[in-house]
Amino acid sequence: ARLGRLQVGYPEPARLGVDRFLALLAASADGGGAALVCGVGTALTLDLVDAGGRHHGGLIAPSPTLMREALHARAAHLPAEGGVATAFATDTADALASGCEGAAVALVLQRMERACDLLGDVPRLLLHGGGAAALAAELPGASMRPMLVLEGLSEWARAQAAP
Repeated sequence: ARLGRLQVGYPEPARLGVDRFLALLAASADGGGAALVCGVGTALTLDLVDAGGRHHGGLIAPSPTLMREALHARAAHLPAEGGVATAFATDTADALASGCEGAAVALVLQRMERACDLLGDVPRLLLHGGGAAALAAELPGASMRPMLVLEGLSEWARAQAAP
């Protein structure tokens, strides 16, 4: 399925979540070239779109917040929030923040390497979602795009209004 420049890579495009679709639509329409689109909300989502608008697929993993909540649910003595991410924490809250944020950052960096290999170039890294700001400092060159899903909704509306 194609809308504007975006060609969804899913064999069944309707199975791609609407937030991911809208973020990809915005990224493919902004004229900036290839992008690794990273949403950080309940889930951590990563999707790759090339400069021509072709979606190469993506992944869904637990966000740092969801990781913390899951750990707390299984071990109530582990706090569900708080702490500061650091390289080597010296208390439990900081260790949890460091581990959960670090896991997300490592996944993003690994997929950025894979995206570079696949495309033969470095895509932009676009971050959006409520948890994106917490990861941005550890992701060199990342661009905060907090309104990316709404930008995609605007693109979708324009496409629906066109004759």
